[in-house]
This record gives sequence, structure tokens and C-alpha cells, in this order.
Amino acid sequence: MRLFWSSRSPYARKVMLAAHELGVVQRIELVPTVVGLTKIDTELVRFNPLSQIPTLVLVDGRVIHDSLVICEYLDTVSERPSLFPREQARRVDALTRHAMGQAMTETLVRQFSERKRAADPLQPGYVKACREKFARAADALERECAAWSARPVDIGDLAIACALSYADFRFAEENWPGGRSTLAAWYCGFDQRPSMLATAFVAPTA
Repeated sequence: MRLFWSSRSPYARKVMLAAHELGVVQRIELVPTVVGLTKIDTELVRFNPLSQIPTLVLVDGRVIHDSLVICEYLDTVSERPSLFPREQARRVDALTRHAMGQAMTETLVRQFSERKRAADPLQPGYVKACREKFARAADALERECAAWSARPVDIGDLAIACALSYADFRFAEENWPGGRSTLAAWYCGFDQRPSMLATAFVAPTA
């Protein structure tokens, strides 16, 4: 399998976390790829007309994109499927937490994109809305996360860990752990998992 990927993409990181957790990482060839709204990768666009990462190309030529879809596919080909619970109530809970983590990540990506814009100054109202949305979600997780360690790791945990790690990577100065000691403690423990250590974000060298 070939994975179009970037070491700075939170969506690609989630897929790599899943690959490590599921024991299939050795079956994946990484294809470093740089894309953006106005930057098209000519190789990637042959497989994904959206030119988005992550995109997974299977041995038989089939193409899978969207990080959640790729993660679920990896779960089905693993000898130890575990990230998508089979029992309905647990599955709904895992996917709901995934949706929360994914939305938090999307909010951070929008905020980061706004910060990079050169043509116009930052739009204070837009940035404020992004920050407040992330903060409300983090506050909700602070109230919920005490029980998370009592059950096996699932796709919801991966999505939330990716969001929090991306917040540290791009917006460390905003100090999301402040006032959220329970969530911070959960994240600190999760961040020591081998999968997290193996997939840490890599800052640009220039």
C-alpha cells in the first residue's frame, strides 16, 4: 500500500497512528507530499482528483481517501482489529468522539491557514470564533475524559490526541492545557504511547 502523506498533516498523522496501533505500518510505503488549496501535486491528483492527503493506494490499484475511511480500512485488514468497536453503543461513542476531535482539528487548520495569509491582515472575528470553538470543545472533553482510560483505545482517542497534539504543534503559545488538568493528564499519558512517539509532527527546517 502507498500512502500520500505529510509529517505536518494531522489527518495523515491519524492514519499513521492507526497503522501503528493495528500493527500494519510495515505494509505501508510513505509518499511524502506537499499540497494546499492552491498547490496541486501532479502525482497525487492522478489518484485523488481533490489532491488531498492522506490518500491510500492499494496494491490492486483501488484508492481510498479521507482519514476516517482509511483508518477503518486498516482496521479491517489488521490481524488485531480494535479501533472501531463492534458493539453498537461503544461504536457510536467512539465515532462521536472522533467527530469531536476531527472538528477541533479542522478548526485549528482554518486558524493556521488564516495566520498564513499574506494578501490581507488576520480577520480578528474569524480567529476569535476559531479559538472559542476549540476552547468549548476542549472544555467538554475535560468534563468527559476521566473515564477514558478504563476502556481500550479506539478511533475517537486517536482523533482527539491528533487535535491536541496539533494545537501544541501550531499554537503552543495558546496553552490549551491551562485550566484543563484532567484532559492534560489524559493526553500526557496517551502521548507516551509508541504510536504517538513514532508519528510526532516534524517542524519545517526552513
